[in-house]
Amino acid sequence: MQEWWTAKELAALASDRGITTFPGSERGVQLHAARAGWADMGPGRCRRRAGRGGGTEYHYTLLPDAMRAAIELRDTRAQLAVRHAAEVARDDRRVAALRASALPARARAVMEARAEVLRSIEGYAIAQGQSRAWAIGRFLAAVQDALDRQDLERARDQGEPLTEREVASLGQQLVLMAGDGFALSVARLIEANDRRGKASISRATLYGWFSARDRGGVGALAPAATKEAQPVPAGFAMFLKYYALPTKPSASDALERYLEDNPAPEMRLTIDQVRYILRERMNNIEKAVGREGLLTLRSRLAYVTRTTEDMLPTTIYTADGKTFDAEILDPVTNRPIRPEITTVLDVVTRKAVGFALSRKENVIAVTEALKNSAIACGIPAIFYVDNGPGYKNKTFDADCGGLMGRLGITKMHATPWNSPAKGRIERPNATIWDVLARRLPSYIGHDMDKEASALAHKASRRDLKTIGTTRVMPSWDEFVEMCSAWVDRYNDRPHSSLPRIDDPASGKRRHMSPNEMWAAHVATGFEPVEVAADERDDLFRPYELRTTRRAEVYWLNNQYFDHALQPYHGERVMVGYDYAQADRVWVREYDAESGQPGRLICVAKFMANSARYVPVSYEKQALERRAKSRLRRIDEKRDAIQAELRAPLLEAPVQAPMPIIEAAPQPEVEVEMVPVKPAARRQVFASDAALAAWALEHPGELTAGQAAVLRRCLTTETGRDLLRVSGVDADALRDVLRAVA
Repeated sequence: MQEWWTAKELAALASDRGITTFPGSERGVQLHAARAGWADMGPGRCRRRAGRGGGTEYHYTLLPDAMRAAIELRDTRAQLAVRHAAEVARDDRRVAALRASALPARARAVMEARAEVLRSIEGYAIAQGQSRAWAIGRFLAAVQDALDRQDLERARDQGEPLTEREVASLGQQLVLMAGDGFALSVARLIEANDRRGKASISRATLYGWFSARDRGGVGALAPAATKEAQPVPAGFAMFLKYYALPTKPSASDALERYLEDNPAPEMRLTIDQVRYILRERMNNIEKAVGREGLLTLRSRLAYVTRTTEDMLPTTIYTADGKTFDAEILDPVTNRPIRPEITTVLDVVTRKAVGFALSRKENVIAVTEALKNSAIACGIPAIFYVDNGPGYKNKTFDADCGGLMGRLGITKMHATPWNSPAKGRIERPNATIWDVLARRLPSYIGHDMDKEASALAHKASRRDLKTIGTTRVMPSWDEFVEMCSAWVDRYNDRPHSSLPRIDDPASGKRRHMSPNEMWAAHVATGFEPVEVAADERDDLFRPYELRTTRRAEVYWLNNQYFDHALQPYHGERVMVGYDYAQADRVWVREYDAESGQPGRLICVAKFMANSARYVPVSYEKQALERRAKSRLRRIDEKRDAIQAELRAPLLEAPVQAPMPIIEAAPQPEVEVEMVPVKPAARRQVFASDAALAAWALEHPGELTAGQAAVLRRCLTTETGRDLLRVSGVDADALRDVLRAVA
């Protein structure tokens, strides 16, 4: 309760409450205090007001009974207003909760409007210190005044004459819309009434709303359903057999096919029924069942987000292969290929820890990628991959010598046909490799311009055919360098799924990069499980169980021998092999308890116990004799060809013609003897390398035939090796051939 009052506050209270026994003006209160001697009753009854302006404050105990009753009533109203505000807030919370319920949008809007009307009536009653019944009467009068005002405004807008009283009423403030009144609009009343645009609400209706709210809360104010939903016709289930198809027929076409099968009369449907059920009675998922596969439907369903907040790096590695969307030169055939890139990603830090390039995704490429990742960043605890043959094979999963068992890695396979579960590796495939592919002229993605792609294709094939290489696509070594650079670029760029930090250079907030996330874990004491330097080769080498026979073991139908295997005749041993070296295998003892390779026995060589039918020296001598004979025959052919070019003219005696009788004398013709120049001899070269060296020195004399020979030489691996051994600059030779073309 407010204990101290100024003269102005006391005058306002007396005037507002209509108390005639106490002054209603500030000056009157001051005179009354002077007459009563309030200033002489001490600081407990009268004091100077603190703050700017000064003045005098009086304790409420000096006031007469009527004024003290008015103060208590004022405080009671204030408490009721606070309590009413709390109830309004509680009702608002209930309304907010009901918005997520099954009420239709229209019913929720009507319910909220009715609750607002009831709150306004109760608030007005509390503010005026009157009962609810009194406030309802004032509300009905205020609604009628507002409707009358609308009629007057409509008449004025139509040009009808108004009386002076009607004109004066247009300038008065309406209690219904005033801030110190009910603060409601006519549109809100229409919405609450829910009666086709009518704003007038009867007294009985208001009492009914209050009664319903007091019994069942705000939710009871929602209008009842106008009619119950009719059951779905029995024939609709049969109709879905024609509609729920992967070809996605239209509703009209599916209904036409359904009616062509002559269903029973009670099973027949109309197009309006079908469209209403599809639009109003079925949700988007129900309408898509049968028309879309499970994978597409999953994109509409709820999902579970996996978090890695409490994990350390190397806890989970995930890997996936991707066919590169650009062509590069094959390192063996020098022909265009689209390589397969296997990428390994650390799930916790999003760091690309390793990758491998190959012609296709297989166990060799996956093993190489896992090896590079483990050596660079550590051995993972879990290897999360799909069900492809590159990940699901005996090289990884074998009980005896399997790569997962020897490395201590637990392999997990993603659910088939559930690509969102591997989104953390699918996204980097696009971020790294798709962007890199678009920067190459040999890009052949689905969105590449067809005309530009055709021009690049023709140019590359023409260059490969004429000079053995092309500038349109990179070589294998160049591509490996590009891939390493782009992986480093990805690891150094901010990642949107990692925490935010203040950039040390710019001071701006940004996401951490995978390398920064990895370094943060290292700073807190994280240490990866590293691969020892002396174990890097053998630890990732696949092993298979074999049985020895007379110091021999077999792998891929190849025979390998070593004398150290003789004591192990008939025993099972572990044979390790290298994909790039077929001339030897690594043989270890078999640990039956752990199922893993044990001590190294030997490195067995391919066909190490084979013997020749003839001595090596005799064989070599015979080969040399055959080579000399072939060279001698070639020399004889060369001499014969050169002799044909130098063949002399045939000499024959000149015979005088038979004289003719009575022949007319012939004039003597003077003939000038001109020496005949010998014909230019054609250049003959001992080898293609000699021709190439001559072409570099005499590019202007190179003929079309000689250029064709050199182009064929550049298109083969043997020809390029011959030029390289002979010291011929292949790039300079290509430039010469381009000029000739």
